[in-house]
Amino acid sequence: MLHRSKSILFFLIIVIQLILLIEATETCNPKENTGDCSGYYLYDIDNISGEGTLYECRNNTKLCDVIENAPGYYKVTDLNYKIKIPYIQCGEGKCKKLAIKDMKNSCNKENTGELVNIQTNNGIMDGVHFCINHLNLIKFSNNTSVYLLGSNGNNNLFSNSNHDQYVLVSITYDSITPMNTTNIESNTYLINNSLYSIENDKHGNFTINKLTSSGLEAFEYVYAGFAKLINDFSKKLSKEVLSKTLLYLCQNGKCVSTSGTLKYKSSSSKVEVANCSGYCISKQGPVKCNIMNTGKAFYNSSKSKFQICVNSGNSTKDIYEFKEIRSNSTNHFITLKTIGTDYYELFVSDKGGNMVGLSTGSNYLINKEDERNMKFLTCYQNSNHCEIKSTTLVSGYFINSESDSPNSLIYCDDYDCKTITESNGYYINSDGGIIRCNSFACELLERKEVGSSCTNHPNEVIYYNNNYNSFQYCNDTSEVDFSDKEFYITLNNINSSNLDFPTNIVSGNDTILFKVNQYSIKQVVTDNDGICINNKDHKIVTNTSCKKSKSTKFYCLSANETCTNKLNLNANANGAIHHGSLNICFSYIALFIIINLLF
Repeated sequence: MLHRSKSILFFLIIVIQLILLIEATETCNPKENTGDCSGYYLYDIDNISGEGTLYECRNNTKLCDVIENAPGYYKVTDLNYKIKIPYIQCGEGKCKKLAIKDMKNSCNKENTGELVNIQTNNGIMDGVHFCINHLNLIKFSNNTSVYLLGSNGNNNLFSNSNHDQYVLVSITYDSITPMNTTNIESNTYLINNSLYSIENDKHGNFTINKLTSSGLEAFEYVYAGFAKLINDFSKKLSKEVLSKTLLYLCQNGKCVSTSGTLKYKSSSSKVEVANCSGYCISKQGPVKCNIMNTGKAFYNSSKSKFQICVNSGNSTKDIYEFKEIRSNSTNHFITLKTIGTDYYELFVSDKGGNMVGLSTGSNYLINKEDERNMKFLTCYQNSNHCEIKSTTLVSGYFINSESDSPNSLIYCDDYDCKTITESNGYYINSDGGIIRCNSFACELLERKEVGSSCTNHPNEVIYYNNNYNSFQYCNDTSEVDFSDKEFYITLNNINSSNLDFPTNIVSGNDTILFKVNQYSIKQVVTDNDGICINNKDHKIVTNTSCKKSKSTKFYCLSANETCTNKLNLNANANGAIHHGSLNICFSYIALFIIINLLF
């Protein structure tokens, strides 16, 4: 019995030694390039600071390299190693371990650019994400994707000494790092469905600026979330480029993908047409204009014309006909979907007449010159469905899709519609739309961008209780209803110097004034006479009766200055007063000298 026990013990010792030997053989030592190494490692860790050296080991080379000055986040994929160090964060030339327990559980303005461990509403952990903003939580991706990280005034691993407003971030299956921008050409780019211009002189000067342009555009896919504008159709387009080309319809800098047709010059210099239902891969030949081909375009070589098939019918019959897609202007083609209805499709071309695409999320006034017969054409978001309505059936503010001005809106009320220019406010409409305008552009918010509680969405318009026809403005965190009776409110304790309401709202000691009515909330700027507001019902009163009533006088002379209760003369006015006093003084001195000379 004793002999058998010794045999079992000896066998166990041999097994343990073999396991340890295998582990020692397989355990990675990136510094010595030994073991089964794959991915990122933090090695030579200092016991006090917790900082170490970052190594990258790739299976295809079997070599491990030291990675220096590489800000970002790194996911450890080695199963043996990630137990101790699941993530690595590097910044300011230092790398250290990042444990999941040390991550925050939500994404907001304060932790933009950080890794967060998201917890769902029912308390279930949803995993580690990269916080772009509260709408964009990105996981490590098997396919390289690009995201634009705004500075938002806060410091993170991706902040740089140039204090750039935007940083391009590349996300892979095991790293989140600043994108290598060395070989990016100066051009217009579509980044996360918004337009930006990039200037790169290849000497270290790299700038990104947001654009507010509108129209149908073609983009060449580079990475997920990153595509380059194709803007020269005099050049030949190869099959390779076409296989990566997508059409987007842009409004004030925000773009949505669409289907359509692209006219281009092939490698043999022949004019060809590609069908772009997704990528512009398949060729589009001549078609007959009938119910099966409405919305299809082709190049009529005998007439040297780019044409589209539309149904110009009415309530009683279909009328199928070809319309020419002309260059040098934007073309709009309304095609009837069903006889006897007001349901249509709208196709829009680019100004060069090189492409035509289906319009969604757009609004137009038809017959503007004839008020009696004016109609409202609206094409719904994420849909090929358009409707022509009487102007009596719509109210509020809508994006004006016909205008090139990024602050142009259509305003409808009292059975009348007109185009106007607006800025610095929120504007709503009877279709449940919310438009946000700063000084540069207006944009229609997607419903997923809009909150339902003032607690989490201060200084924003929300859908109250997720009802798309019930709006409230959150004045800080206080709920304010839109009313058909105009009134005024203040927003206190903000910094007005860099304000571009409703964006760039940060804490401070300033006050700004808002005007609220049935369909809008706007920042108020006054002249030197100011504005007088009743303290009880918050309505405007005349300046003559301001002192007689319980009212407050506001002077809001600029969108970037605090409102005051007293008129503050600006520096130029003060200068003029001083110069005037000085001139009077010199006049008295001259008069005194003349009198003395005479007498």
